[in-house]
Amino acid sequence: MDINIRIAKTKEDKKIADNIVIQHHSYVASAKTVGRCIKYIINDGEEDVGTFWIGSGFKPTPKAILNHFNVSQKQFDLIFNCVADNKRFAMAKSIPNMGTQILKKIRNRAANDWHETYGDNLLAIVTTIGNGKTGSVYLADNWKKIGETAGLPKNRKSVSMKWDDKNSINERFVKPTGEDKKIILITEKLLFNPVCAALKGDE
Repeated sequence: MDINIRIAKTKEDKKIADNIVIQHHSYVASAKTVGRCIKYIINDGEEDVGTFWIGSGFKPTPKAILNHFNVSQKQFDLIFNCVADNKRFAMAKSIPNMGTQILKKIRNRAANDWHETYGDNLLAIVTTIGNGKTGSVYLADNWKKIGETAGLPKNRKSVSMKWDDKNSINERFVKPTGEDKKIILITEKLLFNPVCAALKGDE
């Protein structure tokens, strides 16, 4: 197994990343995102086998995240661009034990890529797990469970930069009712090298 990871910068690579999500993501099979987004392509040898995306987070921010950082929403807004959301993680091919290796490689480069792309220091990556899944691959990489989302109402009018498209986000926020809760996991084990952030190329 020879895992290499690159950022989808060209139109061709972005199409590859989008198609993997559309065809293989188990519960968010949409390539639509709002705000920032870095799309990684996972390559095994000469074959592109998966994609992992990080980007802008939730608005409003789930209480579990605010509690984790011990801040109010107003205080969190000051570091909003320093906490990324794992928008998608999809594999076109199932390879045993590959998931944790991918997560480690992403953690080891994400802070540099985020700084290089957006100029902000990345403090953490958050992910939400739905569809009855436990997030076992993340837990195996020592991500920490910090709580659950409040849930979205059936009419999906709550604002979420991960789960809703631009048109949904433009609708007014309504109080969540508790349906569709998602498990929230976080990792702060990120590596950052200012020199690498300025000089490094993709793997």
